[in-house]
Amino acid sequence: MSNKKIQKYYKEMAKNITSALETRNNAPDFSKYDIDLVTKFSDKNKNLLDLGAGGGLLVNAINNKFQSITAVELYPEFSQFILPHANVTIINSDIKDFHTNEKFNFVISFGVMNFFSNSEASNLYKKMSTFLKDNGTLIVKHQMGLEEDVVVDTYSDELKKNYYSNYRSLDNEKKLIEASGGLVVKEVVDIYPDKFNRWDNTHFYAIIAKK
Repeated sequence: MSNKKIQKYYKEMAKNITSALETRNNAPDFSKYDIDLVTKFSDKNKNLLDLGAGGGLLVNAINNKFQSITAVELYPEFSQFILPHANVTIINSDIKDFHTNEKFNFVISFGVMNFFSNSEASNLYKKMSTFLKDNGTLIVKHQMGLEEDVVVDTYSDELKKNYYSNYRSLDNEKKLIEASGGLVVKEVVDIYPDKFNRWDNTHFYAIIAKK
């Protein structure tokens, strides 16, 4: 399994999107908690790479808190909602294909890694490690399985479309990160209030790792 199915889903969404909030997949906007977490690490002398920046709900709120931000987003229909700012560079690219020689103090990826198979995620974490400066910080946040991996690969009655997501367990996600070579998980953040964790077999976590 791979993320080709979910790319088809988002490609269809992109055709009619009119606001960044529409990327939320009918879920509430809880970007405040994402913003609060990243802001704790903010430093105007450091740079940040956001892989899968979406409509900029996070980037738009932190664009003046870092020396520079590189926002990578596959769909230009989504990235059009990222506000122009002197500190922000927008790159429309699949994160699997994205390469840069620049090194970053922070690499973040929020609400993205669950759309990749285990092998794809493993390759991406290896790539993220190479993007980080020594002692750099990786922050990833997404839904994860509570006790085991939960794979959704079916028609969604809620979304009225075919949907794919691989909610690896927290332990398995941590193992993938640390198997990347050079990354060590330092902290797990239970990032959202319980009301935002709508399913009994998955839960939102943020994982913080250091190089």
